[in-house]
Amino acid sequence: MLTFFSIIFVFGVLVIIHELGHFLAAKWMGVRVEKFSIGFPPTIFTKKIGETNFSIGAIPLGGFVKMSGFVDESMDDNITGAEYEFNSKPIWRRIVIISGGVIMNLILAVIILAYLNFSQGEQILPYTTVGVVGENGIAQKIGFQIDDKILSINGVPVHSWNEVQEQFVNNLNSDITFKILRNGKEKILTYKKEWFSDEKGEYLDIDPLIPAKVGMVQSDMPASKLGLQKADEIVSLDGHTIKRWQEMTEIIRSHPGQEISIAWIRGQDTLKGLIVPDIVEEKTAKDSVVAIGKIGIGYYYDHKQVGAGRAFVAGIENTYNLILLNAKGLWWVISGVKSAKEVVGGPIMIAKMAGEAAAAGWAQLLYLIAALSAILAFFNILPIPALDGGHLVFLIIEAIIGRPIPLKVKIKVQQIGMAILLALIIFIFYVDIKRLLL
Repeated sequence: MLTFFSIIFVFGVLVIIHELGHFLAAKWMGVRVEKFSIGFPPTIFTKKIGETNFSIGAIPLGGFVKMSGFVDESMDDNITGAEYEFNSKPIWRRIVIISGGVIMNLILAVIILAYLNFSQGEQILPYTTVGVVGENGIAQKIGFQIDDKILSINGVPVHSWNEVQEQFVNNLNSDITFKILRNGKEKILTYKKEWFSDEKGEYLDIDPLIPAKVGMVQSDMPASKLGLQKADEIVSLDGHTIKRWQEMTEIIRSHPGQEISIAWIRGQDTLKGLIVPDIVEEKTAKDSVVAIGKIGIGYYYDHKQVGAGRAFVAGIENTYNLILLNAKGLWWVISGVKSAKEVVGGPIMIAKMAGEAAAAGWAQLLYLIAALSAILAFFNILPIPALDGGHLVFLIIEAIIGRPIPLKVKIKVQQIGMAILLALIIFIFYVDIKRLLL
């Protein structure tokens, strides 16, 4: 039920914000709006307010704003030349209207990300030593070993795991050099550009060496009931000395519902007790279900408070980086470097992510909405007929040639655009389904 409502909420917010952008821009520019619809027909609810019919469609995969005198997906060519029609307005006004949806999506992304930065602050993992190396992955190809300390990436010094991830992502699809410290000696490891085209070649499958220091303590879980607190450091579990988060996690996961001994340090004191990890079902990579143990703690972060001004700037930067990453992803698919299965995600994938984000908490759900809003803005501005970017191309051409494009040409191009869009939607659904089945 949580997944269902989260899906409706995420899709609803994205569609309403986008179409509201067109609606408000049209009203501001003096264009009559005949219909504002959330979802596509068949219509399940409609109400006329003023000159506009507001409706809800049964297919919740989008929405539309129908403006007088505007040739859109409905192929309505009823243009009379009335002053309140879209085509009767100067080109700059029409550009504002067409851009309204994208602008609103960008504003939504920036506001949410700025709020998350302000409310949560900056969470920094102050470690650059490798604690986990994935099996048969890119990290093994590069030559990483446990206890390697990463000093710099492509010559840029790194002081936290956040910076390690950032530098790796920024240099994807190119050779990447890692300067590391191993057994007291500096060494150079190299990620080769050609590995990027491998499946999961964009994932640096290493995790940092994290001490078993408690960060978040989840209420109503075994750790909270025992009395564990933030900054406590676990030093023993089930009779085993613990020095790493990964060691602690392995023992807890392997004892679901079983009582084990635990010892932790708080300040100068060593405390001891018994704890029974909750039994939690988890899906494996092959979608089988296994029972694991969890006690409800997260690892320790350095926390840096972010002021309102810096949070707003960070919101803009985060939005830009999301768009840039998606632009790179699109180019990787077009150029054949990566497969669509690895990069493309559609409604089914979004629905799955919405359910997982809702289960993880409100912050993750808000971040998902912000990320999808930025992505929606990017894809809508692409110069594809039937999308906002396609309509902007028409307007730019009109501005250059100094006269309107013939109506028959507009309709024909729209029809081609709708066919391309339909084929793209079918392809994305195919990729989504194939990803879920494999």
